[in-house]
Amino acid sequence: MLVRFDCPACGGSHSFDMPETTIHMTCGQTHETLELRLTKGGDVKAAIVKDGNATCDQR
Repeated sequence: MLVRFDCPACGGSHSFDMPETTIHMTCGQTHETLELRLTKGGDVKAAIVKDGNATCDQR
């Protein structure tokens, strides 16, 4: 599914093809690890991962 989300690490907006309901990726600008969750409504919830936990919710 093609999705768009606001990056909590850099504040930018990104779009890409998200093949699963939850993925982990790295922000290309800040190099912080992100967790992206696709909701049933088709929205993406993004959070920064710190010490193995998604701690900082979407901006």
